[in-house]
Amino acid sequence: MSGYLPEGWAETTLASICAHRSGSSKLIKGKLHAEGRPGLYQGFSASGPDVWCDGWEHEGEALVVSAVGTRCGKAFRARGRWSAIANTHVVWPDLGAIELDYLFLHLNNEAFWVKGGSAQPFVKVRETLERPFALPPLPEQRRIVAKVEALLAEVSAAKARLARASLIVRRLRQAVLASACSGRLTEDLRASGAAPSAAGLAEALLRASPAAPGPVGDGGATRLPASWALCPFGALVDNHDGRRVPLSSTVREGRRGPYPYYGASGIIDSIDGYLFDGDYLLIAEDGANLLSRSTAVAFPARGRFWVNNHAHVVQPKAGVLLGYLEMLLNSLDLQHHVTGSAQPKLTQAALNGIPAPVPPTEEQAEIVRRAQALFALASAIEERVAAAAARADRLPQTILARAFSGELVPTEAELARAGGRDYEPAEVLLRRLRGERPGSGGRPGAGRAP
Repeated sequence: MSGYLPEGWAETTLASICAHRSGSSKLIKGKLHAEGRPGLYQGFSASGPDVWCDGWEHEGEALVVSAVGTRCGKAFRARGRWSAIANTHVVWPDLGAIELDYLFLHLNNEAFWVKGGSAQPFVKVRETLERPFALPPLPEQRRIVAKVEALLAEVSAAKARLARASLIVRRLRQAVLASACSGRLTEDLRASGAAPSAAGLAEALLRASPAAPGPVGDGGATRLPASWALCPFGALVDNHDGRRVPLSSTVREGRRGPYPYYGASGIIDSIDGYLFDGDYLLIAEDGANLLSRSTAVAFPARGRFWVNNHAHVVQPKAGVLLGYLEMLLNSLDLQHHVTGSAQPKLTQAALNGIPAPVPPTEEQAEIVRRAQALFALASAIEERVAAAAARADRLPQTILARAFSGELVPTEAELARAGGRDYEPAEVLLRRLRGERPGSGGRPGAGRAP
């Protein structure tokens, strides 16, 4: 703590105004009730109020602190009849000196605690509570709590709005993909008569791919523009899966180099050689992401690179644009083409048989151009939202720092002066609680507003 104290505050220690003890080592989380029912009492573990006990050890209000583990330094309010179990610490404030809610602001701040351990962190309770502590007068504590809670509520509301904004941007990307691959994104182009038919392109692709499935239908589920065609995906690309070579992490460790090594979700390593040189589209072959879609299932790979056997490798045929195929695959729901549940897999045969809407080449280029412009806008919005979210994440610590340095609300001394009244400085309060005479020690006349 710095040498500066706001007027009316006093330097003390929490150990002098709080009682504390460890939670009961006889109460083990795994041996207690996981759900409450009549006749049971709330129990606090290091994770919070998540167990129930047959009896109770404490009554009234106190703070239970997670003392060990990943949440150490997190505090919980306990009221009524309750117990604190192993790996917790209980703190009872002297309510004549410090408000429970004001103490909670300190103890529930993980940065407040002195900690030890690395693999299994723990709070150093005695060392923390015996550090110098700046104590405001009681009325000021209440105003600080009210102000902090109001500001933190505003921060939470702002973070919720930012989370909704992120969701909206993700939905925008999905809507762009769906619009691009259904023809809605270029309706004006076709209405102007500037878009030719893709029928000739589709026929040429099918003739050049005798091994690919023939023309496909989807039962009328897809309504395509009249100038578009529907082809099996395998007719649009040349597949190069046979050139893939998987390498174990041990082998890669000894072959570090400048070339990217791709897996199902992108670059996972670098290596000293390459298998491919050019512009290719990689498509996830297996993994939960095929269904969860937390990242793109199709992504371009350009230049020299290596691919393992978890990503299909394809190149578009003449008249088909790589950028359009990338958007197409990322727009599709693949659940009907994927096999397996524990380890979802998109086989080469299933990939080749996916019905693919094919616009004329010129329209593909316009689709890619328009979609990329919208994606660039979405990315700019995402960057601004992410920056705002990062600022919002830092705000609680900033608010607490100002609160605990007397900068968040007017001090009791300032309000007393403005109102022409007396007030009780924290130092006088502490002496009174210790039973000292009002005039013993401290500044003569303390508490009198000039």
